[in-house]
Amino acid sequence: MRITSITPQERNPSRRNIFVDGQFALGVGPETLLRFGLRTGDELTPALLQQLEQAEELVSAHAAAMRFLGVRPRTEKEIRDKLREKEYGDEEIQRTIASLKAARLLDDAEFARAYVSDQLAKKPAGALLLRRKLLLLGVSKDIIEETLKGFLGPEADEQRALSLARDFVRKSRALRPNEVEVKLRQRTSTFLGRRGFTWDVIRAVSKTLFSHTEDDTDGQSPE
Repeated sequence: MRITSITPQERNPSRRNIFVDGQFALGVGPETLLRFGLRTGDELTPALLQQLEQAEELVSAHAAAMRFLGVRPRTEKEIRDKLREKEYGDEEIQRTIASLKAARLLDDAEFARAYVSDQLAKKPAGALLLRRKLLLLGVSKDIIEETLKGFLGPEADEQRALSLARDFVRKSRALRPNEVEVKLRQRTSTFLGRRGFTWDVIRAVSKTLFSHTEDDTDGQSPE
């Protein structure tokens, strides 16, 4: 088999159509063309054809990953799942991920730090909620715990919860001026629980905001 012609594609001139013995064989991008140094007249063995197809698949997988990363930073799991969804092979996926890591475009530790910083800037949240979200995104437990140590601590967590709770109580009292204090306290605790704060933090905040209310909820975690 010999390459009889290499012509630009009509819809994408940067790519080339390769014809073997007068018949179309495959399309390749400029990276593959340069990497293999393909020219008209070159012999094209079945083994070389397979290498070309694999190279193109890898280029395609890398391009798909870059488009995905272009929307927002991603975790390794997100990239892996996206490429599997597009039916790329395990080898192409692994090599793509390795390439992205080498280029520092994929770093779960950096992703976790940026994610937590962004989440806390948007709206205060507790360690439980942040941990759950990061786990769902595929970040490892070790990276999560190391990241949270840098952002959260007992005092900082309590201050964030107190700020959230005060705002919640203010709005609640404006909307429900006749609500009894015990009920408001219970709703505030439930709200903080949904925001991912631990029961120790919730209890401390409740005692600060509702110091004159009987502690009916002590010892009970909010649902």
